Amino acid sequence: MSEETSGIIKNVWDELRKTIKVETAIGNPIEIEDKTLIPIFGVGFGAGGGGGKGKEKEGQGYGFGGGGGITPVALVAVFKGIPGPEGLKVVSLKPSGAIERIVGEAMPMVMEKIKETKEEKEGKKAEGKK
Repeated sequence: MSEETSGIIKNVWDELRKTIKVETAIGNPIEIEDKTLIPIFGVGFGAGGGGGKGKEKEGQGYGFGGGGGITPVALVAVFKGIPGPEGLKVVSLKPSGAIERIVGEAMPMVMEKIKETKEEKEGKKAEGKK
């Protein structure tokens, strides 16, 4: 592969690294009245490359292409003044399938269990310090 081709590929990946990060998938919070909405996005990228063969000026060579997309998939609503899982709602922006419904329905229970586990650990730590 030529140095020029390597440089192009390196530049493409460097730019993709700037885009592919948590902040791309988790949007900026939006304050609306009594709630904060946090948009969640699906992010996907793909790329392909080519190659070459033959001698310089007689050979055939290289191709490179890629594409990507960002799609809104959900909104997380955090209601002010409502503590615990009751103050949290996940709204899917995708057509609802079985897995999405199960996850959406289970999320409050999971959040409550996490909260209970955390409180238990903090209680044991406090008892250990006495």
